[in-house]
Amino acid sequence: MPNTTIAQPRTPRRRSAGKDFAVTAVTDSPITALEDDFSMSTDQSGTYGGEETPSLDGVEGLSPVAMRLLQAATDMQQSPDSYERAFLARQLIQCTFPHSDPGNVPIWSRTNGNLTLSIRPLYDEEKAAHKYPYGTIPRLFLYWMVTEAARTKKRRLYLGQTYPDFMRKLGLNPSNGGVRSDSRRLKDQIERMLRATISFKQTFKKDGKTGDAWLDMQIGPEAVLWWNFDRDAQNSLFESYIELSEKFFSAITSSPIPLDLRALRALRKSPLSLDLYSLICHKTYSARKDGDTKTIPWEGLHRQMGAEYKELRNFKQKVVATVKKIRLVYPQMKVDLSETGMHIHPAPLAIPERAGTEAFAPPTIEVPVTRRRRMLKQ
Repeated sequence: MPNTTIAQPRTPRRRSAGKDFAVTAVTDSPITALEDDFSMSTDQSGTYGGEETPSLDGVEGLSPVAMRLLQAATDMQQSPDSYERAFLARQLIQCTFPHSDPGNVPIWSRTNGNLTLSIRPLYDEEKAAHKYPYGTIPRLFLYWMVTEAARTKKRRLYLGQTYPDFMRKLGLNPSNGGVRSDSRRLKDQIERMLRATISFKQTFKKDGKTGDAWLDMQIGPEAVLWWNFDRDAQNSLFESYIELSEKFFSAITSSPIPLDLRALRALRKSPLSLDLYSLICHKTYSARKDGDTKTIPWEGLHRQMGAEYKELRNFKQKVVATVKKIRLVYPQMKVDLSETGMHIHPAPLAIPERAGTEAFAPPTIEVPVTRRRRMLKQ
């Protein structure tokens, strides 16, 4: 790949409170963005606006996480048509899972507009504790479930022949050990997710009247999962499978959003990165289809996926840093940040339209006033 000239970044404009948020300033160097994001100063303002990904030649001093992201960006630039499709249900983009453990509380919820996602967690009677799915691993597992269900059109999903192979599908490391190993964390988070009760509630209005529609469902009411953490063993999964509930299967297959699995793997260390990437892909499609810019106010974005950040100011700073990372693996996106919120403009999709945009479809929770949208034609 030809060498790319690395320009010096311009310093972001900073203004007093109440004026322009000034995060549309451009830094031309994605390496500088990575150095900012993955060093001690992760909350710096400014966005990367360059369209090119630099060569890895001579790149030193970056953390393994930063190197993985830069390597993914380089590979995606060199082979733009070698995308790997993954899917996520539209509702789970609008209302995301917890980033961190909500603690020992009986219910957790997140609202975006007229749609609310609630989770009633698995209750561990022995420890008298509520066990929520949270963080990146449930998200990676959810991407796999939605993608596999969309591919096979079946409710029963098989994990494969071996546990290490399945972990690699999710971008996890089967080689590390200990209590906090990826293998043990995955087992724990899978159980938390499959045995939790997920609820969607939608509020609607018509002729001056207000109504509610809701859908309560368990993700995997039936499963047979074989675990083996002995590295000397064959690690066979013995045809482990998950039987999705009929309601959950219908919800995730009626409106899946296509994503690039290469980007998800590269962003896998951050729940916010995964959530924002999925949101930007979804809104870019909407902006492209409607021919206008989609604006998400900061307050709405904070409610949607920033509940763990008590201060809106801190959340804004984190979004700025995260958008720089996402731009490396989705350089064709057109996203601006301002004092009012995030602005997503019409742009090329992360996955070309011919590669499955027929997956965009109407909402799953259907009520009399919900208008079904036409599926995008090939």
